[in-house]
Amino acid sequence: MKSVIVRNKDALKAALQGDAAEIVVDDARLIKQLRAIRRLRKAGPIAIGVVIAAIPLIPVTGGASLPVGMVGVMGASAFPVSASVIGLSIAIGGIIVIGILTDWEEVEVAGVFKLRRKSK
Repeated sequence: MKSVIVRNKDALKAALQGDAAEIVVDDARLIKQLRAIRRLRKAGPIAIGVVIAAIPLIPVTGGASLPVGMVGVMGASAFPVSASVIGLSIAIGGIIVIGILTDWEEVEVAGVFKLRRKSK
């Protein structure tokens, strides 16, 4: 099992595209954004569908479409989640965010945030 430690978004992007089975995140801001993705996953398939549908619109609208759509579908509580997901989507790309939503699971033990590749 190959484990990688990442400290920024570029390293995270490379690790997600690589063959790592486990990624340890060592950046508080990045952990906050990844926790937002975890909350989005728990919100359900409709929320994930709205985010996936809005990702192509982010460059065109500056990201405004995602919070508006999320608030309309899920209520005002979705806004903090969507803002972090927008930041991560712009920084590392929509395809990577979709990969995190589908191919990885988040594990947080004793203050250490890890992404583990889901077994197939």
